[in-house]
Amino acid sequence: MSRDVNDLARRAAGDLSALDRRGFLRLLGAAAGAGLLPAACAREPAGPSAPSALRYLSPRGWAVLNAAAARIVGPQGAQLVSAGVVDPALGADRFLAGAPSLVEPLGQALLVVEFAVWPLAPKLRPFTALAPEAQDAVLAELAASRFATKRRIFGGIRAMALLGFYAAPEARALTGYPVGSPHPGASVADAMTYPPDD
Repeated sequence: MSRDVNDLARRAAGDLSALDRRGFLRLLGAAAGAGLLPAACAREPAGPSAPSALRYLSPRGWAVLNAAAARIVGPQGAQLVSAGVVDPALGADRFLAGAPSLVEPLGQALLVVEFAVWPLAPKLRPFTALAPEAQDAVLAELAASRFATKRRIFGGIRAMALLGFYAAPEARALTGYPVGSPHPGASVADAMTYPPDD
């Protein structure tokens, strides 16, 4: 793995491990107490079916992570995700094989994003059923929340979405960095002659 992938994986592990069971249960208890949790949380949402190669994510978790990734990676990345060229959730699922301690917190975080409704999230329907602009609003609220648990949920999902997205060779072209290119934009000699910043 490259250093960037290792850094992203380390951040995902930190954000998801900080989402402790007590904090999650507190959030879940508040939602249940308010009668906001729907039944049948593990069913697959409408839309494309989850691949059979999934080992760690549920079909619903796969759908939520792909929907979040499509909003996080930008317009060009979203086109790759919606066309099925890149599957960030499947890439994240493969990564989870080497980090099994992240499976449960990631699954919990994905369920919160999918099913949390107002006042916990600015929505009344499942995340995967929202329009892209409404999904952006949910993710922005999680990222900027005054509650650390909600920020950790966003941080963990964001890190796993980016990790799964940029693990795909088709997505690396969007970075402009010639990963694996036989003709990189700069030679080693060019890099050695560039004056360092003082």
